[in-house]
Amino acid sequence: MAISDTKDSLDNPLQFLNNSDVKDHFANLNIELLKGRHIQEDEFYIFKILDKYEEELKYYYLHFYNLELERISFNTISYFYLTFVGDSKGVLSSQKRHKELSAIETITAITILNMYYEKLFEREKEVTYVDIKEKIETSEHSDAFKSAFFKGMIKDHYTSTEWINVFKNLKNVISDFDQLGWVEKIPIDDEKNFKFKIKESIHRFQILYENEIKNYNEFVSNYLLQYND
Repeated sequence: MAISDTKDSLDNPLQFLNNSDVKDHFANLNIELLKGRHIQEDEFYIFKILDKYEEELKYYYLHFYNLELERISFNTISYFYLTFVGDSKGVLSSQKRHKELSAIETITAITILNMYYEKLFEREKEVTYVDIKEKIETSEHSDAFKSAFFKGMIKDHYTSTEWINVFKNLKNVISDFDQLGWVEKIPIDDEKNFKFKIKESIHRFQILYENEIKNYNEFVSNYLLQYND
């Protein structure tokens, strides 16, 4: 940006809203950010606005909403999101200002995060329900996953009804994560399966829920107490 442009933006921090590219995409950008979406480079047009007018948008959201526009890079990919000023981190933290994930959302996110790292060197980190089901059944952490997804029941075989409940819960959580921008749903022609791509912005979950990730067994145990009372 030229020096004169920088001075103009500082003197008139909202002037950028009159620019044609901002007018074309700001409404959509604003709605998505205020809904809690994490926006990364694959959402080309609105990411371009964030990248081009980052400082102006930081002023805008701090001035009008008392929110901070943050930019983080993870695995060479940048993403933006809004956060409260002095945002707290995780369910185990003493202060809780952001919308917390439910226990099953947290457990699912930890599972997906593990799968992201397993696919770290793959260009497209695509996952299906069948992949998750296999991880629950056969991974080295199988007992922990079974305990979490089947509410404390650890056994070699589950009924079709029990798996249907897991399928429904997982599908709903993936839809929620799609809205957050942590994954991207991929349409497939199979009612008994679903597919999605894990996005780099899942890294935000890792930041927010560091305590739950480090103390996974304790977190699952606390979650299961409600079913043992």
